[in-house]
Amino acid sequence: MAKSFNFSVPPFDVLTAEQQQWVRNSVDMAYYPEGSVILAPNTVPSHLFVVVKGRVRQSEQEEEVYLYGQDETFDGRALMAGKVVGRFVAVEEAIVYLLPEATVKRLIAANVSFGALLFSDISQKLRTLSERRTQRELHSLMVSRIEQAYVRMPVYVEEHRSVFQVAQMLEAEQLNHVLVQGSSPERLGIFTTTDIRKIILSGDDPKNTPVGRLTTWALIDVQADESVFEALILMIRHGVHRVVVKRSQVVVGVLEQLDLLSFISNHSHLIWYQIQQADTVDELKLACQQIQRLIQLLSESEVKVSLIAKLVQELNAKVFGRLWRLLAPTELIENSCVMVMGSEGRGEQLLKTDQDNGLILRNGYQHPDLIAITSRFNDALCEFGYPPCPGGIMMRNPIWCQTLEAFQETLRQWIYHPTAESPIRLAIFTDAAAVCGDRNLLEALKQYFRDILQQSPQFLAQFARAVDQFGGPGGWWSRLLPGADSPDVIDIKKLGIFPIVHGVRSLALEARLAVNGTRERLDALEQSQRLPHDLVQDLHEALAFLMDMRLRQGLQMLSVGQRPSHLIHLDRLSTLERDLLRDSLQVVKRFKQLLHFHFRLDTL
Repeated sequence: MAKSFNFSVPPFDVLTAEQQQWVRNSVDMAYYPEGSVILAPNTVPSHLFVVVKGRVRQSEQEEEVYLYGQDETFDGRALMAGKVVGRFVAVEEAIVYLLPEATVKRLIAANVSFGALLFSDISQKLRTLSERRTQRELHSLMVSRIEQAYVRMPVYVEEHRSVFQVAQMLEAEQLNHVLVQGSSPERLGIFTTTDIRKIILSGDDPKNTPVGRLTTWALIDVQADESVFEALILMIRHGVHRVVVKRSQVVVGVLEQLDLLSFISNHSHLIWYQIQQADTVDELKLACQQIQRLIQLLSESEVKVSLIAKLVQELNAKVFGRLWRLLAPTELIENSCVMVMGSEGRGEQLLKTDQDNGLILRNGYQHPDLIAITSRFNDALCEFGYPPCPGGIMMRNPIWCQTLEAFQETLRQWIYHPTAESPIRLAIFTDAAAVCGDRNLLEALKQYFRDILQQSPQFLAQFARAVDQFGGPGGWWSRLLPGADSPDVIDIKKLGIFPIVHGVRSLALEARLAVNGTRERLDALEQSQRLPHDLVQDLHEALAFLMDMRLRQGLQMLSVGQRPSHLIHLDRLSTLERDLLRDSLQVVKRFKQLLHFHFRLDTL
């Protein structure tokens, strides 16, 4: 009988051969007719149950919590607590394995991963799952540290030395940069071979010009134990070719762009060079088309979805900014701010989805060709693979292309005289981020938005109410069961991602937080004690898992020529994925209950 025990499913797939034998030596089997109670509330459990055949319903306070099917395990938490909380009933005749409590505790003591997967919360389960991938991830960009790459030893010169002397040093020692020490230990800059061209073009005498005059004193630095991925993102964000590497506050060297690219060349086809150097829209299009391939490679390397999203955000920002500079005259660029909104603004967009962008103009500024230029911008993005927004949230729409004062009045109308479209427009604008032009225009608009909200506290409750917009039909837990009669497809965005994102967005607005990303908002809400630590950690892990699942589904659809969607086919998920999806949606459910209480949504 025990020979047929399935050791290929969690949590038993982490057991060693010896530990598997412990299971075989002690496991028993039991039969429960349809309708029989397997475990009742407040009873003392003596075994761990593994379903061999049939279905078992878990309910708490008359509400169905989960429906267990073949190879699924319950109730490990009760074994640890010494008391059953819910009620477990066989909804059809069931055959189960019974693993004695003593064996379960012996396995937990001998195998940490087994215990974590058995009865831990989603945060611990996902961390444990990550640890099980460690050997593969050692070769991925996610776990590669800057100190593992080639970091050049620092070479220093004093700021009073002449440019000519430093140029001689660079030539003699085959260097392309030196660190420049200022008058105080804290004053440190960098001088590169590029700066030599500046003095030649200026006509100044390099023998009588101190190197400090041409030094860049605003350094970008990283810690040696950070990931090379973070260094890459910083280089893209700041448009630099080098970062100074520190250990604590001590400089240990300089990481150059070419060395970084050489180190990670086996992980991805980086395209940001081409974005920076694109002189035409067609050249920019070619660079942009590689982003999907980059995402594919990073996903296959098991880079964290949050890191992928951050990189994609930076690359997209470079694309949008470069495109605007190619299309708009300098005068228009200086008197406007290009903003992206929604998931792009939050830094949570992965695959190319609907455009959400707008343009804020300086008060009093007009341009005769504005409509033609904004239309070309949106049309070009369509050609790049960013579909047009069905709701018209694009800068060619006059609603999303206004002066600062006009935008402020529009926001006021959306709050005090809302239409059916007002809530979604406000939600999308809340996540706005500047990508080109005068960023102060967007900050002024956001500050006005935060201020006016304080004068309309009842608006926030109406705003937060949207978390229930996509509640879906009841009993969706049963749809996670293999072979269930219910539809085998769920909308992961509506059911899981949107409630987290919008709920956190609502709390962030109430707290007047000036951060955009959901992860950053969660951390800020925890720091201000508006959300408990355990819930924040669960929301972090649940959102990351749901986004990763949506990404993998989208990449699979793209590979067969289909447009990515938010629909997840449950019959294609592994047992562990179903388990984590169930746990993630349970976190969503708990978060929505908190939002209902906090904003008193049940009284609206």
